[in-house]
Amino acid sequence: MKAKNIFMLAGSLFVGMIFFSCSNSRQSGTGGRNDSVNSKGLVDARSFVFIPQYVNPMSGRRRDLSSGYELVVSKDTIISYLPFFGRGYTAPLSPTDIDFDFTSTNFSYTVTQARQGWNISIKPRDKRDVQELYLKVYDNAAASLNITSMDRSSISYDGYITERKQEIKMKK
Repeated sequence: MKAKNIFMLAGSLFVGMIFFSCSNSRQSGTGGRNDSVNSKGLVDARSFVFIPQYVNPMSGRRRDLSSGYELVVSKDTIISYLPFFGRGYTAPLSPTDIDFDFTSTNFSYTVTQARQGWNISIKPRDKRDVQELYLKVYDNAAASLNITSMDRSSISYDGYITERKQEIKMKK
């Protein structure tokens, strides 16, 4: 009789561990961010910040990124501070032109509904070497960004979107 009780206790613990690990894996997959972000509202308002956590170069391995990198999207401006790892097809004029650091005020912004989120295509018209920024945003605010360039190999980033901090303008 004791063997039966031990078997039932072990089985109950096993089932409990499975349920507990499944619930924790969903929470830990968010990267520590707040999932209460309204992804649809941010995408529709064209007001969000993409925070990359990983970079996936065409050649090479996936790399973790430190903080400080972002793609800021607003209705009238795109600001990019993103690193580049990969092959360049033309030499930059300045050593500081290696990364994707640019500001664009003339661009097209197209959103299409996807199965689990939205596909956003941003095509800067005033940045010659960047053809397209293709952003896939999921319902839980997770996102991936793929940059296609004229002068460099394609590169992608995995991260999430969050609310854009509004700048406060002081009146004089």
